[in-house]
Amino acid sequence: MSTITLAGDYRSALTHFALYGLAMLTEAHHPGAVTLGWSDEATPKAQLNLEGIGLETVAEYVAQYSTQLASADSWVAVNNEYGSGKRKAIFSPFSPRIRGIDPQVNPDDWNNHQKARFDALDRLNLDSDLLSLRWIAGLGEAAYWRFSNKERRPDHGASRWEMKTRNKGEEFVQHRLRPLCKELSKWSVEDISSGVIGATLRDTVGKNSADSRTSTGFTPPGPADVALTFAALLGVACFPVVLKVDQLSITPGAWPSDKLHPDNMVLPITTQKITPARLRAILRSRSFAEAVESVCGVEAGARESNAISILGSVRSAEWLKDRGVKAVVRFPILLAGSSSAPERQVQYGTVVPL
Repeated sequence: MSTITLAGDYRSALTHFALYGLAMLTEAHHPGAVTLGWSDEATPKAQLNLEGIGLETVAEYVAQYSTQLASADSWVAVNNEYGSGKRKAIFSPFSPRIRGIDPQVNPDDWNNHQKARFDALDRLNLDSDLLSLRWIAGLGEAAYWRFSNKERRPDHGASRWEMKTRNKGEEFVQHRLRPLCKELSKWSVEDISSGVIGATLRDTVGKNSADSRTSTGFTPPGPADVALTFAALLGVACFPVVLKVDQLSITPGAWPSDKLHPDNMVLPITTQKITPARLRAILRSRSFAEAVESVCGVEAGARESNAISILGSVRSAEWLKDRGVKAVVRFPILLAGSSSAPERQVQYGTVVPL
């Protein structure tokens, strides 16, 4: 058994998501040989526990996967054309937040959009690439069915944890994930290893600038290691979006759940080693959703602290404790940017015992 201690600690959402992403990536190669958890110390650190392999092997998997995604036939490389004339634009059909598509002006756009997605999804199914399929499910999708005051709102189908700022029409896959994959595919296994554990910090995408956005919202602006960020973005695969017909999609861990730009992110802290499957079950559970509501709602005055809510919170807390979750971390989310290009920045978190 080997243990990999990741860069950062429980106060960083980037560290949490990187732990999830690396666990899922390694599990794809070694089913049943991966557990994850947090160190037993005053400032808990994220730990990946592996049977029969070590850090170098995990870094090799990161290199292989990023190279696969950087290839011309990857789902990350798929482009689709939208609009016509001066409104013509190229987007990735897998970016869940793109501009509104008007079927009256461009009647073929939604059909072409869905065809591009389904063709790539079919290939992933044939290749048994469950990891990529889970990642796509975690990102969500542009919601052709959502309107707000007669305005089309495709962003209502997106994960709240896809936080790429849409400056000048940019979108997540084409302008963040694709460059990350191409850059990381050039890295050595040693560079990836040292970035994952925090021995080095190489923000070659953001040029190590003080206002770098490489972390894609998981931290305040500043340099972020490319390998660690790639792992964190992959961690979104643990949070499948629940699509809704008559309201915003639901993203596990986001509060309020019905707000496009949530005020808080809540993530679990486990005191024992759990499998990636157990983690996904916890994040999708009603008990975790109730814990999120209890931690954020009562404090914000949005939920009454009455006998029924207290009883429900106690039951949820006991269910989570039975599965190794003794506390959660609440991360405030700062909404920066402008009204036309809002930017979510997850701040440093504080622990809340259950």
